[in-house]
Amino acid sequence: MVLKSTPYIPVLGTSLQKGSEERIPRLYAQLLEELGYVEILDKTPSPQELIKLRFAHIQQRSLLVKLDDNFYALVSNAITKLENKAKKEADITLLKVVERAKEDLNEIYNIRIANILRAVQFKNLDAISKFLTLEERVLAMLLFQLLDQWFRRYAISG
Repeated sequence: MVLKSTPYIPVLGTSLQKGSEERIPRLYAQLLEELGYVEILDKTPSPQELIKLRFAHIQQRSLLVKLDDNFYALVSNAITKLENKAKKEADITLLKVVERAKEDLNEIYNIRIANILRAVQFKNLDAISKFLTLEERVLAMLLFQLLDQWFRRYAISG
């Protein structure tokens, strides 16, 4: 959401008009947000939604739930903002919510990483790739390449 009109921005190839909603790369949106020109409108899961996601992952441990491509960035930024607010206001209840959100995120992360490692080990990335976030796809491909290189170097074929 554009809060203030901007002059022409060469990297975007356009200017932004106050009151409009634009889709721009996250890096530029974050910079413009820091400068007060835009507000990033994301579907960041609330702490309650994070609990539901954790439960869904626990229930379907061997199957991956589809997450938004920027899930980890969105959630970690939201948790950091919430934690800063809790510390600033010395709100013990909010700090407990933050700690629970961190635990939920870590559980989701651990389950997803276990699935990715299993898929890499059995050379079955195609089966899970459509459920991975952008960050997870990069991680999976790097792990796959690393394991493939290691195998070629050390495995003895009959």
